[in-house]
Amino acid sequence: MSPSTDLSVSKHKPQRFAFTWWIVGSLFLGIFVGLFFGGDAEKLQVLGDIYIGLLQMTVLPFVMFALIANIGLLNYFEARLLARHGLLILMTLWLIGICSVWAFSLALPTMESGAFFSSLLTQAPAKLQFIDLFIPANPFMALSQNAVPAVVLFSMLFGIACIGFPERKSLLEHCNQAAKVLLRVNGFVVKLTPIGVFGIAASAAGTLTLEEFGRVQAYVLMLLLAVLIVTLIILPLLIMSCTPFTYRQIFRASRDALLTAFVVGSIFAIIPLLTQGVSRLFHAHVTAGEEHVRIPDLVLPLAYPFPDIGRLLSLVFIVFAAWFYGKPLDFLQYPEMLTIGLFLSFGKLITAIPFLLDIYHIPDDIFNLFLTVGIICRRFADVAGAMHLLTFTIVTTAIMTGHFKIRWRLVLWTIMITLLSFMISITALRLHLTHSVTDLYSKDQEILQMQLLYSGVNAKVLDYSRPNPAPLTEGQKMLDRIQQRGLIRIGILEDNLPFSYYNHNWQLVGFDVELMHHLAKDLGVGIEFVPYESEYLMQELENDHFDIAVSSITANPRLLASRRVLYSISYLNTNFAFVVPDHQRTEFADAENVRALENIRVGVRKDSVFADRIKYYFPNLQVDELDSESDFFAIESFRQQALVTSAEGGSAWTLLNPGYEAVNPLPGKAGAPLVIAIGGEDLQLEKYLSTWITLKRQDGTIKQLFEHWIQGKTPHPGKQRRWSILHDVLQQSD
Repeated sequence: MSPSTDLSVSKHKPQRFAFTWWIVGSLFLGIFVGLFFGGDAEKLQVLGDIYIGLLQMTVLPFVMFALIANIGLLNYFEARLLARHGLLILMTLWLIGICSVWAFSLALPTMESGAFFSSLLTQAPAKLQFIDLFIPANPFMALSQNAVPAVVLFSMLFGIACIGFPERKSLLEHCNQAAKVLLRVNGFVVKLTPIGVFGIAASAAGTLTLEEFGRVQAYVLMLLLAVLIVTLIILPLLIMSCTPFTYRQIFRASRDALLTAFVVGSIFAIIPLLTQGVSRLFHAHVTAGEEHVRIPDLVLPLAYPFPDIGRLLSLVFIVFAAWFYGKPLDFLQYPEMLTIGLFLSFGKLITAIPFLLDIYHIPDDIFNLFLTVGIICRRFADVAGAMHLLTFTIVTTAIMTGHFKIRWRLVLWTIMITLLSFMISITALRLHLTHSVTDLYSKDQEILQMQLLYSGVNAKVLDYSRPNPAPLTEGQKMLDRIQQRGLIRIGILEDNLPFSYYNHNWQLVGFDVELMHHLAKDLGVGIEFVPYESEYLMQELENDHFDIAVSSITANPRLLASRRVLYSISYLNTNFAFVVPDHQRTEFADAENVRALENIRVGVRKDSVFADRIKYYFPNLQVDELDSESDFFAIESFRQQALVTSAEGGSAWTLLNPGYEAVNPLPGKAGAPLVIAIGGEDLQLEKYLSTWITLKRQDGTIKQLFEHWIQGKTPHPGKQRRWSILHDVLQQSD
């Protein structure tokens, strides 16, 4: 039922060791290529994508066949041993791993973070369907949907049903052979590891920013410290507290196996070393009869098919990834994540990590970082996994040989030393990360450095709002005046991120600003941008201060009915959002929670349709109208309240104010179309603008502006090249 223990480590090690150097060499070569070519190295990611896909294709079938074969080949004695003692010990080890991951989440400091708009803000968070995830109602569907927990449960039940079944031998032999064949297929793919690692490392090194690189150390240090505490402190003390062995004896029995696991990068390869170490430990320090000689050979393989503590500690990457993107997991989400992660750990991490990233809406681009630093981190985890198997074998063997006795005083000391170790490690790591990572925030500079993609129109920004110096003559239409003057006057808000604002060069930029540049180009005229305040927009439109007005104006039915203004068709549909302090994001992300709040003030821009929406959906909130959304952050009394705005605009404000986050409690509801406001009740101009917007939608202009200004994706022609040796040291241009 178990992996063959007649593996010759002496024969296996040199080959593995040489291959390890190939992998390490390809890692450093990839990093060099990425640094040399910069962003151009991103194209090499295709090598990594192919490698990852080939690795993942065998994982789930192997898990199914291997679990059925390993469990089904147990006899009744082995099954009782596993059920009575082994399962309890396994659960204890799993609990240690889970608590370690949970504890080290406290090491991550509160970090300034902001993010451009993501479509995830418009979607209702997916609720985990635990029945579908864990209950294999249709095993074939579970396989096709990569539902690892359901496949694991099905395989375990199938294997248990085979125990004692008279005709199981041929069936289980076929399962065993299928697992071995899948291992061979995986072995073929593993030979491509240097190529895959090279592509992944080159792409990551070529595209990773200084900020991102600084944050990656958090994952490496968290995993390293967790492995050291678990391997060198918790598990040895656990063994000492219930067996007659001392720390020195345990260390001597385990050091060769642990060192080999790190160098070779394989727990499977050190199984003989582990069993030999346990056998020598018992024979050298306790009296064991001949009938007990083969117990370690029986016990250790029982634990091998099950998740080890090293795999569980690797789940700290999910904690890191959520923090990396500024969306840290809530403290009470950890039991859910770690429970699912435990079942996923029956397979390989290359399948488990992407599955968890998807569940918690974490961008899967970060998986490349996991693979890049995984060259080293995986070896740390293997050390913990080897100690996990050693601990299971020693404690279970002690139970079967009568040497198991809980020493409660030592248990108390173990708990105290463990807690002290965690406190010191977590505090030290948090202090380190606070000083080395949190100062790297640069998203505010990113949005302030953005430039117009198209600026071929002669544009001028007036100092203040005043009437058009060329008033309309009797019967004259606005389009006629615009054509005659060669100039269109456009009302604009000057602090309306990301639609109209000043960048660090004091240039007026933004989505609406650039859209107006395209309008002026198509009209063949120049632009005069006229600044206005929301409070006086209607009055200034009526007094002919400008022909049209923009800056995320939402169509207001009351104003439209009063015939004070005309609106074009929508050029962008926005979504409702609250912008709130980070610590209140969970509270405001759920509509029912918001409706239960009392004495909460919210700010909203005057004449915005969101002012009406907030009163309809959340009548319990007190609404204060603002001249500009910037007032919310400038006025002290508002800073700990909430701002009601669009998700698209609110996300941009969090870039300049990283202590805030945009949340959407009404996904799919309460959206607002952005329109162009038209003065003078000029139906001709309204018709022209509506037709023009339709054309700009169809030719991709509005989509391009959305990706640039709202999502922060800079098109290639204007993309700021990341530093590289080729372009910045050798001064080579494209």
